[in-house]
Amino acid sequence: MRTIGKYRYKLLFADSDPDASERYRRSSVWRECGFETAGHAISQRIALRYIRSSKVDLVVFREKLPDMDPAAFTSELSGIRDGPVCIVIGSGDPKTIRECFLNGTVDCLTEPVSEQNIREALLRAVEHIKTTEASGSYTEAVGEYFAELAETEADSLFLQKIQNYISENEGKVISTQDAAEYFGFNKDYFGRMFRKRVGMTFGEFYKRFRMRYAEKLLLSGRYKVGEIAGMLGFATADYFTAEFHKYTGKRPLEVKNRK
Repeated sequence: MRTIGKYRYKLLFADSDPDASERYRRSSVWRECGFETAGHAISQRIALRYIRSSKVDLVVFREKLPDMDPAAFTSELSGIRDGPVCIVIGSGDPKTIRECFLNGTVDCLTEPVSEQNIREALLRAVEHIKTTEASGSYTEAVGEYFAELAETEADSLFLQKIQNYISENEGKVISTQDAAEYFGFNKDYFGRMFRKRVGMTFGEFYKRFRMRYAEKLLLSGRYKVGEIAGMLGFATADYFTAEFHKYTGKRPLEVKNRK
């Protein structure tokens, strides 16, 4: 299997049995899915302390001794802001599995675990990490973009309504027609009103915002240019690259490689 990305994600093992943990860590499946081992914690307390002080994307928690309680661990983990996702490897107890999933665990694997089981769980974890980070980047981009616009002479009340609309439509590509219908106007009237109040067409305004969002995704280092093009609704990576250069004066790879 081709590696989907070289060490895009940080992985922490939490396992009170170092020998078993070492056997898991020797597998190539972690690297294939883009994970680099950040450390190994031999207790829940150490794992949580590490997570609170260091950047970790995924915790693989192996239930081994009585003091390694996956339900209690995932409950504490769920309360950590911007904390990592978790995969639990354990005995397969239905009650424990249910509690872990309620706490947001990505997957619960029952030993013995095959590499294929781990790979499938890791791919689910990757999708969860990327979705969460993309949402955070989107929220940041909205806040920064509209804060800058608020410093101009644009209509602040109208901009607030537009900001709310953009925030509510994460993951969608909005057209001028869509925005006009949301505000209850026909497209031509909305277009003229928007230009008068904001100083540019809605299409220009929205394209500039998307490029701000794209720049944040590029700087995260998580995504390929083609992935970002697809996320923003561009038909091809080349078209996205041309538009990004037009609005920012930079090539996507220049921004991505700055990380």
